[in-house]
Amino acid sequence: MIRPVIDFLFRPQFESYGRINLAFYSIVLCLAAFIGSTVSVVVIAGAVFSSFHLGTGRLKWSPPEPIRLVFFAFAGLFVADLVSAAVHPSGIAAKEVIENLPFLGFAGLYAITVADRAQLLDAVEKTAAIASLLAVPVLLAVTPADHRPEMASGNSSVLALLATVLYLVTIGAADRRWNRWSFVFLAAALCAAFVTVLSGSRAMWLALVLVPVLRLVMYRPLRRIVTGLPALVALMACGAALLALSSQVFDQRMQEAVSEFQAIEEGDLSGSIGQRLRIYSAGYELVLERPLLGYGPGNERKEIADRTLELFGEGISFSHAHNVALSVMLRSGLLGLLALLAVVIVPIVAAARAPKDDTGKAGFFLVCGFITVYLCSGLVGLMLGHDIHDAVFIASVCFSLYLVFGRGDAPQQAGR
Repeated sequence: MIRPVIDFLFRPQFESYGRINLAFYSIVLCLAAFIGSTVSVVVIAGAVFSSFHLGTGRLKWSPPEPIRLVFFAFAGLFVADLVSAAVHPSGIAAKEVIENLPFLGFAGLYAITVADRAQLLDAVEKTAAIASLLAVPVLLAVTPADHRPEMASGNSSVLALLATVLYLVTIGAADRRWNRWSFVFLAAALCAAFVTVLSGSRAMWLALVLVPVLRLVMYRPLRRIVTGLPALVALMACGAALLALSSQVFDQRMQEAVSEFQAIEEGDLSGSIGQRLRIYSAGYELVLERPLLGYGPGNERKEIADRTLELFGEGISFSHAHNVALSVMLRSGLLGLLALLAVVIVPIVAAARAPKDDTGKAGFFLVCGFITVYLCSGLVGLMLGHDIHDAVFIASVCFSLYLVFGRGDAPQQAGR
């Protein structure tokens, strides 16, 4: 019993890891809403395991050159926080830097991915469909009527992101197949969209619009785009009308937004949108004071609370600044913002420039879609900096780029 475990941990045969890859990406990308922070444990364990074997030389790091650039982008995100924390040291800054270590695990996770690309895509798509179809009854069963749903994610905004990831994968699967199974994937996409709407996270509703538009314009002639766009708009309008009639959450959140904007016009900033405006005002002043390296990761929370107290007579304390650019600038300044831009841009440019078969085209759509979903989350909320967000992001970029590039060559293993 012990010998197989030791062999698996210290003398693994990486060429046989195809089935493990299928399970790993299916669990992390599709089941996070059901198992919560367990996905971060899975990703961290995979990153530590693979990085250990990279360090010992048993696993060789020989990916296509664009993948190296993506890894350097992830490393830059870690280094930016490390430099800022070194300049503005504190206990919380050190803790935040340690929590960013999984970004360095991208190299190991990609190196250990050996599955057939088409099989990997198919497995994740089918798991996403099953998860989406199950999510609605589970959500309705476990969520009190007067609460925004969270499921196992522990936060309604996190659930919104996870559901939108499922929506992205199932929309792509439905269009890619374009056969009778497309109806199953479309039904799954509708379920995922319904969960996103029920979460009440209004910023993610934008992603529900952008994902099918992205799918429509990708790899299609202009004539099909022109004819398909009005049909897509009409379909979305019908969906919004149905939601308004059938979903109390949709109607309630829209009414709240309207009433809050009216209150803001009258000078009342006590609502959730008003709180964000106060944070933005305080954050803008803070950024101007330390634009290069920010205040150190984690330190910005106290700075925002102190500055909002100074400006508005009430301190507002959140774990982030409710906007990804502002949050990064406060954490690590322009250095951090450049690192974030690299993490967003480099994977898309790398995938766009690569020659692609059908599986590669699906991967390109997914990497564009994953980053779009995360940017929507970061518009007025959190993009990165939450264990589930970070784990799913690392895995999603690794998965989608693997569909585009594969291994580039045969798996290399030393020390047998």
